[in-house]
Amino acid sequence: MRRAALIAAGLLVGAPLAAQATAGGPVRARSAYEDLQMFSQVLNQIRVNHPDSLDTHELLVAAIEGMVRAADPHSFVIPAVRLVPGKEEQLRAGKLVPVPVDFTFVGGAPVVASVAAGTAASRLDILPGDELVSIDGQHVLAESSEELAIALAGAKESEVALGIERRRQDGSLVRLERRVRRERSGEATAVPVAVLLDSTTGYVRVTTFMNERVAEDLHDALGRLEKQGMTRLVLDLRDNGGGSVAEAAHVAGEFLPNGAIVYTAEGRKAETTDTGRVSRSFWRSERRYPIVVMVNGGTASASELVAGALQDHDRALVVGRPSFGKSLLMRGFPLSDGSIIELVVGRVRTPCGRVVQREYRTISRHEYYRLASADRDTAGRPSCRTDAGRVVYGGGGVYPDVPLDPAPDVPAWATRVAEQSLVLAWVGGYVEAHATALASLDAFLHVTPSLPAEAIADFRAFAAKQGVAIPTDTAADARLQRALVRAVAAARWGEAGWYRADAQLDPQIGAAVRAFGQAAALAR
Repeated sequence: MRRAALIAAGLLVGAPLAAQATAGGPVRARSAYEDLQMFSQVLNQIRVNHPDSLDTHELLVAAIEGMVRAADPHSFVIPAVRLVPGKEEQLRAGKLVPVPVDFTFVGGAPVVASVAAGTAASRLDILPGDELVSIDGQHVLAESSEELAIALAGAKESEVALGIERRRQDGSLVRLERRVRRERSGEATAVPVAVLLDSTTGYVRVTTFMNERVAEDLHDALGRLEKQGMTRLVLDLRDNGGGSVAEAAHVAGEFLPNGAIVYTAEGRKAETTDTGRVSRSFWRSERRYPIVVMVNGGTASASELVAGALQDHDRALVVGRPSFGKSLLMRGFPLSDGSIIELVVGRVRTPCGRVVQREYRTISRHEYYRLASADRDTAGRPSCRTDAGRVVYGGGGVYPDVPLDPAPDVPAWATRVAEQSLVLAWVGGYVEAHATALASLDAFLHVTPSLPAEAIADFRAFAAKQGVAIPTDTAADARLQRALVRAVAAARWGEAGWYRADAQLDPQIGAAVRAFGQAAALAR
């Protein structure tokens, strides 16, 4: 009876709307004017009837941001009024420095999208999917990635405490705190490692295209390796989130002849239609050595254009996991109040015509980002042919010529070791005690780098005292060796040590080297 009375009074949530929705039969198409009228009516009903005192301006800004989010996953509005007035100007003027961690908002919560490779933050166990819950012990007030970037900015080399929450594989939540140093990823070299893996195999990692010196740094690195005897190259673009398409064209010029197409951009307006070509080529006959390009789900934007161009022109064999699938042309448009809308105005294709951008119109934003790391195959994907007639696939990132299996799941013990920063706590004492034996990075990395069994046993005992039991099976030994060797190399020789150790220990790099037979066939 009580429920019937409520229904009769029209007080059940949704009852009046349900009646209106069904009374008139099928809903006809509405004009833009009618939609604006409805918007005004909804705003007025909220202002007049909502029990809370709501700021009309905030409601309108939220509506605008929602409209932009509905257009695509990458467009956004930068409001004129920020959480901290004047801070945006200081950031743009270079007086403040951001944290090298990118966040996206999922379900209204800030979630880690990526950590800039080569920065101190990249070694702090901050993972994609971690939710940011506090900044220096205070609640997160920002409501967009842009506001959050400004809130996190501060003096160069200063630190900020990020409280993060991580959902483990068993469904449990763990709260962690990481002190992150503010630094610009573009200030460091975009080529943190360029080494010979053996007497003829070069390995070069490019971590970003945000740095205006990417092409110059790569050119210098290739020159050094060629003088040392390099006759084949592994170009690692994994976890390279992209940046400038101009730098992408310059980088492609290291391996492609002058005038070669790197990308084509097409939009609604003529000024957004463009063809990016190599305008500064360093291609020459002696540089026709085999190239393997490595990609994964973190390879996005400009780095995808480089991989796609080298693949389309049969200049390189692409190895790894499908890339992220973001290849959109964006432009900033000023608004009357001083705000700016960064809007997608076009799509970018690889030289043979592939659209790299993944589909986003039929799925939620959460699904869009989740599927970036999901398994993908070539079924139903658009394809085109390379210069030599090979079939390559698009429509969801750059699909590798040689796909690799995804990395195995991280065991629970390794997750606990990372969460408690146990390797970081242990490695300093080890390096100090063995400083004499660790005199040379080249000697440490000779053949297959490894630590003695005593070191592994010592770390196991150290972890056990902290409540983490590490198995003694072969798989655990191998994972532990890789983690500790990287840590020792980083602690003793800095960033260069970490990357050089990683290059020799990473099984995917080993798979890339084994693919040189196929790459050599392309180079002929």
